[in-house]
Amino acid sequence: MNCFQGTSLRLALISTVLLGTFTSINVYAQTTDNTPKVKVFPIETVNRSTVPGKASTFTWKDGTNLSNLIQYGAGKVIFLNFWATWCPPCRKEIPDIIELYKEFSENEVLVLGVSMDRDDEALKTVSKFVRLKNMPYTVLVGNDQVADAFDGIGAIPTTFIIKADGSISEKIVGARSKEDFKSAIMRAMVKK
Repeated sequence: MNCFQGTSLRLALISTVLLGTFTSINVYAQTTDNTPKVKVFPIETVNRSTVPGKASTFTWKDGTNLSNLIQYGAGKVIFLNFWATWCPPCRKEIPDIIELYKEFSENEVLVLGVSMDRDDEALKTVSKFVRLKNMPYTVLVGNDQVADAFDGIGAIPTTFIIKADGSISEKIVGARSKEDFKSAIMRAMVKK
């Protein structure tokens, strides 16, 4: 092998490595740009409603902002789904909820999930699940206080449809189809 062949071989090897590096960086950038951001936060405080028919509220910290359920959903119908990662009926309805989220503009309906997972690693467990299922809507990790504030969540899934004025339109216990949820949302949108 002469020195020109060795140089050519080294240049070919270096260019192959560089090409591979830039290609993998580009693929990573494309993957992360298209992957929905995981929005999972623990519930901070709970305020039980004292007005019959009005939804209780709670807060969560979204980065540096403290968000309140009713203020966050002001002027919108709120679709509030209590669920857990270990619950088969809950997992079954998630694709329908994702479709509803995509179908209704964020100006009309606020879709929120409240996970009732209780293990010590609940935030981590729920975040991993949300990422795996590509859930684009905000998911909060609940506690006993939030369940009590909504008159006890005796079974999951349980979904509350809350009108734009903060009143509870419907409480739906058990899994439902996308069509059932959509009908409930449409009923809540009707102004009386």
